[in-house]
Amino acid sequence: MAAVLLLGVGLVPSPAGAARIGGKTTGTESISSATWGATASVTSMTFTSRTSQYSTVTNSGVVALVAESFLVTVSNPGPPTPTFTIYACTSPWTGRRCNGGLGTQIGGPFATGTSTTVAAAFPIVVGGSIYLKVRPSMGGIQATTVTVMPEVTAPSQVQAPVNTNQ
Repeated sequence: MAAVLLLGVGLVPSPAGAARIGGKTTGTESISSATWGATASVTSMTFTSRTSQYSTVTNSGVVALVAESFLVTVSNPGPPTPTFTIYACTSPWTGRRCNGGLGTQIGGPFATGTSTTVAAAFPIVVGGSIYLKVRPSMGGIQATTVTVMPEVTAPSQVQAPVNTNQ
């Protein structure tokens, strides 16, 4: 009787063997720890002319980003009162151009004496970068400082992990 039972077990394919040849499985995984964030090459820019200034924002974490936020603060040195516009590009700026275009505007325009958080939906792979241009838009310039601080604070800004067959 034991030999017949053993033969019966030997003829039933194991679930693990079936998974190796293909199929679908469901379940949940959790990440025990990860770091994410973005750093800027330049965060504070002082404008004394109507010339644009630039900063590179790099993913400094270990997971890809699908979006970022920027805290934009513009000083208020008094009249005249310029406004500023921020543009993002997925490749380095060539002169005033982003891939032959003008780039994608992020929020704004930003007036003097304001502090605003704006969101940008630019994916950044680990170690990858996006490129910002801060441009004076209107008004005269009187030593106005613009601070652009990248922030990654919401879970929705981080790419969901991909489970590989480990």
